[in-house]
Amino acid sequence: MVRRGSTAWSLVLALAGAPASAAAQELQTGGAVTIAAGEVREGDLYTAGEAVRVAGRLNGDLVAASRRVRVDGQVGGDLFAAASTVDLRGPIGDSTRVFAQRLDVDAPIDGDLMAVVEELVLTGNARVAGRVVAAASLVEIDGTVGNGVRIAGGDVVVRGTVRGDANVRADRLDLAPGARVTGDLEYRGRTPLSPDAAARVDGAVRYAPPPRERGERRRTWGVLLWFWRMLAALLTGVVAVRLFRPAVQRLAAAIAEQTTLGALLGFAAFLLVPVAAAIATATLVGLPIGLAAFLLYGLALYAAKLPAAVWIGDRLLGLAGRPGASPYAAMALGVVLLYLLFAVPWVGGLFWLAATWLGLGAMVVAGRRYLDLRGGAARESAP
Repeated sequence: MVRRGSTAWSLVLALAGAPASAAAQELQTGGAVTIAAGEVREGDLYTAGEAVRVAGRLNGDLVAASRRVRVDGQVGGDLFAAASTVDLRGPIGDSTRVFAQRLDVDAPIDGDLMAVVEELVLTGNARVAGRVVAAASLVEIDGTVGNGVRIAGGDVVVRGTVRGDANVRADRLDLAPGARVTGDLEYRGRTPLSPDAAARVDGAVRYAPPPRERGERRRTWGVLLWFWRMLAALLTGVVAVRLFRPAVQRLAAAIAEQTTLGALLGFAAFLLVPVAAAIATATLVGLPIGLAAFLLYGLALYAAKLPAAVWIGDRLLGLAGRPGASPYAAMALGVVLLYLLFAVPWVGGLFWLAATWLGLGAMVVAGRRYLDLRGGAARESAP
């Protein structure tokens, strides 16, 4: 249900400092953001708070960045959530995309479900009309999936029904009594399914053990690639601090001052800026603008982790009794820590997303402050 045209462009204009229509969307922040039971709210809602709860009805999309997101009522459109825990106890009217430590689904989702989480639980009341695409250390499916699954995980347990094909890469796959896969099953794991478990698949079952030698080579190259990327980020950080030291420090300060709001704005920019750029390339006049936007977006994604690294490093040095340390030291410490977190199995991608959203959000916050200052200076100098 995401209205990709008007919503994307209006948010991009809002991030750039231009006014957007309040009827189409709303930005709400605070300690707790709540749609109370019995309340009906129209339009899309972008939220950042300690907790976000929908007990009533939202006739639009919900974009939430919070420690905890809970839906007991109803969301009529898409749901985008970045949180520590996400509980979906009420129906979602379209596709759902979640980045979290834990996601519990106990309600119908009338679309696809994409989740990058540590734990994903679909209870017996969960009904996903579309496809489930997930990366998690633990996946439990007790409900029904309407259009197949594609899962990469540690432990994957299916007790419910998967309609369509299933593609699973996991350390352990278990089709418990009562489970059913109506299509084909292709899976890779440490041990094959028992004959009884394989009989719960209506279609063909294809199993492949994990390739040991290939896996060892991949791990070796993965370590080398990780070291090279970290070294490149360190060198890039040194150059950035050397050439743009005030700007880097302002971005780090923006993260420290408005962490939650910045993360939300970064999350929104991460999702919607490439959509707006793609729309621009559809016309001959907008093609160069769209291509330039894609280029700047790619550069921003790579550079976003640098202010996040300076902010993290500065906080750690402050806790260690070295407040006000050199931005070079803060950047180096932060980059090393971030890349260690990026390398954590299963959840490293979450850390990368968090650092990217914080950095992008800091760019948006700093950019709006700059535009406000320029506007104020222009008004003061006007006759």
